[in-house]
Amino acid sequence: MRTLVDACVLALVFTLYWCSRQRRQYLKKRIGPLALHNVYKVARNIGYMLSKKRLDVYGDRIRLQPGCILFSFHYGVWELMPRTLDALGYRIGVIVNRYASNKMSWITRLVDRMLYQYRSVGKVIVFYRDETLKIVRFLKTGGILGVLVDGDSLYAKHPLVMKLSRVSHAPLVPFAAYTSNGRGILHIGCDLETLVKEQPLDYVWFYKSRKAEYPQKI
Repeated sequence: MRTLVDACVLALVFTLYWCSRQRRQYLKKRIGPLALHNVYKVARNIGYMLSKKRLDVYGDRIRLQPGCILFSFHYGVWELMPRTLDALGYRIGVIVNRYASNKMSWITRLVDRMLYQYRSVGKVIVFYRDETLKIVRFLKTGGILGVLVDGDSLYAKHPLVMKLSRVSHAPLVPFAAYTSNGRGILHIGCDLETLVKEQPLDYVWFYKSRKAEYPQKI
């Protein structure tokens, strides 16, 4: 079953890649001759995320305190972080984007619904970026918030997340979720830049920001 899922994901990701000339140019500009290798690795990571496996937690777990903000990039198998910590008994929330709007098609609304169902496993709370008051309240009542800070650059949204940290008095803690020798790893308190340099194919280099503010109106 896993092999079939991987094959379907690979076919879909490569099809989407070839159908967008702009995306191909953007990716090649960022990672050069490793573009196709990056698309392949990202597709494999997506397949792993769809398996919904829990990750082994390493690093500085003592930093997983109530009211902290876990931040990372679109790197490795990042979507498995919330379900892993939820299964361990942590109170977890995540900030996500909406793909649909009033002017968007039913397809984007369907994508939003599917992603919401995937992300809201267990007791994980899904926040949209315009729900600032709910996010601040969640942090001040001891929730742990997951957020991705990259966009057109690795730290594009980091200043806004730092502002959220100050408003909520929430310490910032980096994390990375990735696979190594077939095992899923959640590394708390890691050096994100070093990981990207050492394993660049795990980063989604074709990711681009769709909005400048994240979260909004803090």
